Amino acid sequence: MLTRVAAVTLLSLPLAVFAQPNPQPFFNVVTLETSATSEVASDTLTVTLFTEEQGPDPAQLAARANTRLEQALATAKSETGVEAHSGTYQTTPLYDRASQITGWRVRAELVLEGRDFKTVSALAGKLQPAMKLAGMSFTLSRTAREKAEASLLSDALRKFQAKADAIAKTLGFPGYTLGQIAVRSEGPVAPPIAYRSMAVAQMADGGGPPPPMEGGKNSVTVVVSGSVVLGPAK
Repeated sequence: MLTRVAAVTLLSLPLAVFAQPNPQPFFNVVTLETSATSEVASDTLTVTLFTEEQGPDPAQLAARANTRLEQALATAKSETGVEAHSGTYQTTPLYDRASQITGWRVRAELVLEGRDFKTVSALAGKLQPAMKLAGMSFTLSRTAREKAEASLLSDALRKFQAKADAIAKTLGFPGYTLGQIAVRSEGPVAPPIAYRSMAVAQMADGGGPPPPMEGGKNSVTVVVSGSVVLGPAK
């Protein structure tokens, strides 16, 4: 009887009790992180334009906004060197003080992108005043960012190796063995310029060609993090 009870008790124990391996001690493990950063000139200008209609009939508002957006897209797509596509499209109810719907607002956006800043800004001016300026931003193209990251990766890895060597030497170890390593890239997203730029304003008002536009620089960073086991080098 006692034997049966003991057997039932053993069978009722969680399987994890029997599956747990003996924990291996972690000795002389150091985690570290290094990075390499470069300032890269922005090579892409993005301009967001919009049209907005307001009134009691949402269907009529959408029809007018759609027509204006289609015309602007057709004009933009005929421009060489500029990519154009529709952006955010919103239909929003308008309320009075009693929280009753009194009308509707329809807003449709058009996004222009290109590496020739002068061409993009001139096209944005050409589309006004039918389309209004919502914002502008200068960014890096994927090609430019990947090129910068490839160059920074080698620098960041060399710094990681030098830092691990220094730690081992300072603590009196002959070397180290690489445990694990992770690589990531960082870079701020350029905020939109929420004002009517001089370039676009001049083109819209017929004030002559737009002045040169300088997009500034974007910071690109590659971070290498990981761990090393101090001891004989392998």
